[in-house]
Amino acid sequence: MKNWMWILLMTVLFSCKDKTPKAISDEHLTASDLVVLAKKLPFPVIINDSLLQSKENDSSKINIETFRTFIPDTVFSRLYPATKHLKLYVAGKIPNGNSGDFILMKSLNGKVSSAQLYYFDRKKGFLGVLDVSSRLPKGSGIKYCRIDSKFNISFIQEIKAPTGEPWTNESIYYMDPSGKFVLALTNSSEDLSDVILGNPIDSFPRKNKFSADYGSDKKNLVSIRDGNTEKTFQFFIHFSKQNGECIGEIKATGEWVGNGKGVYREGTNGCGIDFNFTSSSVTIKEQSGCGSYRGITCFFDGLYPRKKEFVKKAKATGKKRK
Repeated sequence: MKNWMWILLMTVLFSCKDKTPKAISDEHLTASDLVVLAKKLPFPVIINDSLLQSKENDSSKINIETFRTFIPDTVFSRLYPATKHLKLYVAGKIPNGNSGDFILMKSLNGKVSSAQLYYFDRKKGFLGVLDVSSRLPKGSGIKYCRIDSKFNISFIQEIKAPTGEPWTNESIYYMDPSGKFVLALTNSSEDLSDVILGNPIDSFPRKNKFSADYGSDKKNLVSIRDGNTEKTFQFFIHFSKQNGECIGEIKATGEWVGNGKGVYREGTNGCGIDFNFTSSSVTIKEQSGCGSYRGITCFFDGLYPRKKEFVKKAKATGKKRK
């Protein structure tokens, strides 16, 4: 009798063991198995270019069709619209006590690598997802996502100012009880005192071929718009030089004096600025004292590249051409 009970017990144990996947790549993987098999990530969790560009081990590659059963089809289609060359890897898990687990996934589609942060509740059911890569800051500097022990999800951009001073821009998210990732706050140590607060002529007509915005950042702008006559143009200039120590700003009406050449003259002894346009830039040169519009150690001089104009798409009328 005892032998029979022992054999039955061992049969049950081995039977259960056989049903447990040995690897993430197992086709019979469940969401519970995924959470168990994913390696635990230490805090802080950093998601950056190094992680995205690192070569993944095949042991962390999950079967795509299996993973699709863990999440809604609408979520999968939104995050992975093309699947022909898609590969999904399990980067690790971040346990959230008895509430659930974050699962960090890395997707590779051709040469494009990205990261997604999924959340499974304590019953191993899908609750929410954050597309990490799409929220990483744009532009220059060091950019990364950091998840701390309080489950604050921070998107950080570190930039070095011309003076050598470090600037940090940070957006912090958290997950609410429904699984939605919410922006909690933004922090910035960047000095924005010399940023353009607004373009007063932005909405004015721009039919002339040189009517456009010129500049390369948010602190330097030469804006040109149509004048009241064909011989005139309206302009707004804002610049920041010497690491923000010298700022200039002026709004006035200039006159066309030749093809791609314009001037501004404020009376006989007033401010004078020359404009020379090409199809891709404008060069301005201060010809007489504009001291009342700028700091005393800088001038209205410089070359500004033309900015690409945003064109609104026309709404479809629904009428077919005959």
